[in-house]
Amino acid sequence: MLVRALYLSALWSAISLFATLIMGSRLRRSDSALSLLWLTGVILAGNLVAIFTFGRLLEIFGLSLLAFIFGLYWIVRLRDWNAPGQVTWAMTLITTGLFVIYTFLLTAFSPLNPLSFVFALMFFFLEAITLMLALSHMHESLDVVCRLQWHRLVEKLEPVPGYIPMVSLQVPAYNEPVEVVEKTLNSLAGLNYPNYEVLVVDNNTPLQATWRPLEEICRKLGPNFHCLHLDQWPGYKSGALNFAVTQTDPRAEIIGIIDADYEVDPDFLRELVPAFANPQIAFVQTPQDYSDSTGDTFSESTYRGYKYFFEVSMPSRNERNAIIFAGTMGLIRKSVLEEIGGWDEWCITEDAEASLRILKKGYQSLYINRAFGRGLMPFNFEGLKKQRFRWCFGGIQILKKHWEALMPWAHWVDPENKLTLAQRYYYLVGGLGWFSDVFNLLFAFFLVLGAVFNLFSSPIKVRPLTDTVLIIPAVFLFLHILRFIWVLRNRLKVSVKMAVATMYNFFSLGWAVTLACIQGLVQREGVFLRTPKATTSSKAWRAVQVTQWETAIGVMCILAGLLAFGSDRNWRTFSLCILLIWQGSLYIAAPLYSLLSLKREAALGVPVRVSERGKPVMEQLAARWVVAFSMVLIGTFGLIRFLPSPAALPDYARFLPFDLSPGQTVGREPNATRTSPAIGTTLATATATLPSTLPSTVTAKATVTVESANCRAKPRTNGGRVTILYKGQEVDILGRNDDLKNPWWYIKIPDQDGNCWLWGMTAKMTGSVEEIPVVR
Repeated sequence: MLVRALYLSALWSAISLFATLIMGSRLRRSDSALSLLWLTGVILAGNLVAIFTFGRLLEIFGLSLLAFIFGLYWIVRLRDWNAPGQVTWAMTLITTGLFVIYTFLLTAFSPLNPLSFVFALMFFFLEAITLMLALSHMHESLDVVCRLQWHRLVEKLEPVPGYIPMVSLQVPAYNEPVEVVEKTLNSLAGLNYPNYEVLVVDNNTPLQATWRPLEEICRKLGPNFHCLHLDQWPGYKSGALNFAVTQTDPRAEIIGIIDADYEVDPDFLRELVPAFANPQIAFVQTPQDYSDSTGDTFSESTYRGYKYFFEVSMPSRNERNAIIFAGTMGLIRKSVLEEIGGWDEWCITEDAEASLRILKKGYQSLYINRAFGRGLMPFNFEGLKKQRFRWCFGGIQILKKHWEALMPWAHWVDPENKLTLAQRYYYLVGGLGWFSDVFNLLFAFFLVLGAVFNLFSSPIKVRPLTDTVLIIPAVFLFLHILRFIWVLRNRLKVSVKMAVATMYNFFSLGWAVTLACIQGLVQREGVFLRTPKATTSSKAWRAVQVTQWETAIGVMCILAGLLAFGSDRNWRTFSLCILLIWQGSLYIAAPLYSLLSLKREAALGVPVRVSERGKPVMEQLAARWVVAFSMVLIGTFGLIRFLPSPAALPDYARFLPFDLSPGQTVGREPNATRTSPAIGTTLATATATLPSTLPSTVTAKATVTVESANCRAKPRTNGGRVTILYKGQEVDILGRNDDLKNPWWYIKIPDQDGNCWLWGMTAKMTGSVEEIPVVR
């Protein structure tokens, strides 16, 4: 029943999502009756397919009733969403929950040796966490596209008469080109706000020729502009910002952070400062925008990737007062910053870390989805890769320090922790979300390992490979790709082509994110990624060289998939090949985008210098953890083959999902296959249904040609499974049916007492068919 329920819920989920892709952004009406009608329609559509697939009307009715009640709960709970969003979320939750239960039963009750069980359990938790993260992305997408009513959406703040607090705008700079900083300062000089100062904080720039001109520029711009140069100052950017706080005008109530390469709109302060008239507002954030975002595929897809966070994640977070302070183009109340102890200098994403501590105090935040300034994006793919590494490393630092404050029970442990459940959820998911790329690499590794062992006819399994294990994840993957493209198109207003390019731009950085996750776990202090040095003057070769690891992983995945299918063509190896090509494409995207960024380099001319904070970590050295872990896994999988497996099916095997045949259990040799009475048809029962008159001599043999073949009690596909035979296994043919166009061989079960029917299309027969007697 569990497997049928899982497939039925997958039908509901697919139907509801396809309907949402079509109508989710268009239906702008909230109506309980419409939601109930939509829910009923989705359930009935799935049931219609199920009735003609596996029947069981009473079972389908019971499952439908439970699904309807569950969907009704979410319709009531998500009143601000439209009907497609409500139903899609409910159906996705049901399918994900049932699949987690299914894989748990498959993992917990399969007869495995101890080492196999440990790996199966690890794989289960890896799979479950990945599914939970996928659910969070689904919720976020539906929340912003299918939401009809926003409670904290502010498009424009009304001015507050007489409220003109002083603002201290701080511009941190490290080794920045003078002409870039000068444009930023000139834009700040033109702000339509009467009460502000600007502090340029030059942090540890070694050359006077770089920072001295900034002093002269500040002098020319007037008494409200000040240049502070720090030499050998600790704490990197956050250390410099902490020093700047001590140098602000005592009258300043609000602090603004502006990156040194941003040109700010004149209305920036006039539009945002009124928010601070509410004493509970601690910080306000606006989107980060960029002026050099057009002209080539790399620039445009990178720009859309940045926009995704500010168009999808931040609006959803803002609705629950759970946004992050992203630093530049944001304002923060000075007294609150001092209350939390300033910027933490151990974290390289000090802005996001500070926002968590502020919300923990119970303050409010506000996101205004309107860009008030534009900066410069990374010069090329190498710069983008380093930037993403830094962001991820900082995210892992925050998770390491604050994970206890994000747990559901955190308020009971620390009564001063005023984070709401929603705030804890968003910050926890935000930190764990970085590990999606780690899990993706592990998944690719397992696929490659399976393909390699398959090539050498040495299958290694950590748990049974059932049809459900292959089909349902493939459905999940396909639906989530569609969902991602859909939300990109709707929120970013891009074409399908650009949505796909943006998606691959995201995925191309998976290797850098993986390295940052590992370094974030093993390093305490901030580090930055140093890519391999150039060995040639060729820009194209350099572009490929900085993505050598991604290229190697991508090529390995694609080759493994093609070789696995080429050496043994069946639907399982075809599925494996498709999955490996998909995984490989995610990593091959890195050298592709690196080459595409050459056009951006040529257009911009002289590269912009990038500030690198922390200690350098060579990419080759960072990758050693991945290589070492891979070697351990390969060795462990090799060891599993030599460990003894259970000689017979234990009693607990009766809890296995019904679509799992005992012949698929891990470590069981094909000739040791038996059927447990608790799982399937017993041999005694099956034999009783077979003909009583058997041939006295063996005149032919059959060799199984597929990965696994069901040997049945009767000569038809629904004739009741007796046992499973495996590829290459040879059996004696005792008889046949009377239809040579659709032959079934009546065989002796190897190493057992009993007989069964093997479909001729799954085996190669040797001998004379005329000499095989017909068994009726």
